[in-house]
Amino acid sequence: MNPLYLLVALTATMHGPARPPSPVSPAGKKDTVVKKYSIRYDPSKLRIPGQSLPIGIVTQTANAQASQTKGYLKGDDGWGKYKLEVQGGSYSGGKIKIAKSAAYQKGDSLTISVYTRKWFLGGKDKFLLTQKIPYDFEDSIEVLTTGNIGKAPGDHVQFGVRTWYDNKMFADKWAPAKKNLKNFVFDYDGGHLSKSKGDLKIDGDPEKISHDRVRLIAMLAKDSAIRDTLQVMLDYVAHYQCKVQSSGDGHNLYVAADAYFDSLINARLLSVTVTDSAAKKTYRYRINTNGGSVAISSKGADGMDGRSGFDGMSGSPGSSGTISVDVETVTNPDGTTSTTTNTVQGPGGDGGRGGDGENGEDGGNGGNGGNIIVHYTPAVTPFLSLITAQSIPGAGGSGGRGGSGGSGGSGGDGNPPGNSGSSGMDGRNGFDGSGGKPGKVGFIPEDEGAADTRRASVCAWVSRNGGS
Repeated sequence: MNPLYLLVALTATMHGPARPPSPVSPAGKKDTVVKKYSIRYDPSKLRIPGQSLPIGIVTQTANAQASQTKGYLKGDDGWGKYKLEVQGGSYSGGKIKIAKSAAYQKGDSLTISVYTRKWFLGGKDKFLLTQKIPYDFEDSIEVLTTGNIGKAPGDHVQFGVRTWYDNKMFADKWAPAKKNLKNFVFDYDGGHLSKSKGDLKIDGDPEKISHDRVRLIAMLAKDSAIRDTLQVMLDYVAHYQCKVQSSGDGHNLYVAADAYFDSLINARLLSVTVTDSAAKKTYRYRINTNGGSVAISSKGADGMDGRSGFDGMSGSPGSSGTISVDVETVTNPDGTTSTTTNTVQGPGGDGGRGGDGENGEDGGNGGNGGNIIVHYTPAVTPFLSLITAQSIPGAGGSGGRGGSGGSGGSGGDGNPPGNSGSSGMDGRNGFDGSGGKPGKVGFIPEDEGAADTRRASVCAWVSRNGGS
């Protein structure tokens, strides 16, 4: 046997039968027939109405080679050869824009259909695939606060809502509620939505608050069963300002103060009621004796500023001098005549005197401060320094500025010219109004249960101090 033939035979036996050659296209290239198309999307993005979702198309060929589109998948395939149709959204630039919807999307999906693109008209040609992409849906919600919130009547509470989705991702939205929290419905107990800030405002009247507790209930508008409750226990630690401003003399205020122990929050509170009989209003306060206070004031109105005087009018200008023409004809020695014309202007008229400026008006007087009487029980005595009362008189109004005298009129043209008129006199500045006088402030202790005595004392005190 030929040794070379033996070596070839042995080699064939060791490596097994020869493999058939790879399929080759008529042009001599390897087979690139597409076997499968699929869509991939970014799992880190929430698939909810109004959001954009990056996607990509993976093309798998018969020889197990894969190619990917540009953009999210960072491949080399261009998007120009595909035509996409989206049910529940729209496609542009490698992203799906999910349509806005008020429906609860649990169990629903986007449907994406992919076609080859017609190059001439840009429409769809050959169908490639359809794939559903499930929506993320709201699983639960949680009411958030900034942490450092006020806990007294009249305070504002900045809040937001965290929405948890089925994929354990969440999204936060913060007040103002009408702008950023349209997907939620709110119910309130002891508070309301602030018109100015769009946050939670605790009711200013403590009698509208039950058990020292304010609650905000947030519900998903799509499904009210998905809800959360924010509960704020009040501590009444605040520096209250009860400022009563009148349009004339200050209003008389009648204050009743008591103290009690609130077992719900384990604190001693002052209960202060301010009655403004003139305005028929009552203001109520609960004040923590450990850190709280109330300042009560009744202020008279400030006097109105006087009106400034009008400036005087300018004097009228003088009239121009009268112009006269004199024609003289003479006979010359040679018998001819010569004519001479002379034009002469008379003296100009004097300018008129300027008008006097108007006097400024006097400022109005300020109103007197209102009287304030504070009746307090013996339980308040150790904490009386937490209640301050001040009667504030109104300031007098400023006098108006006197008007400036008008300038004299200019002299008329003439020979000689007329004299300019004299200027008018400046008006007098108005006098400032007088400030009001402060009212009287009194603190009157009373025994427990002495309501009748207090009423009589109030009437007598008002009578002595000119109240109504």
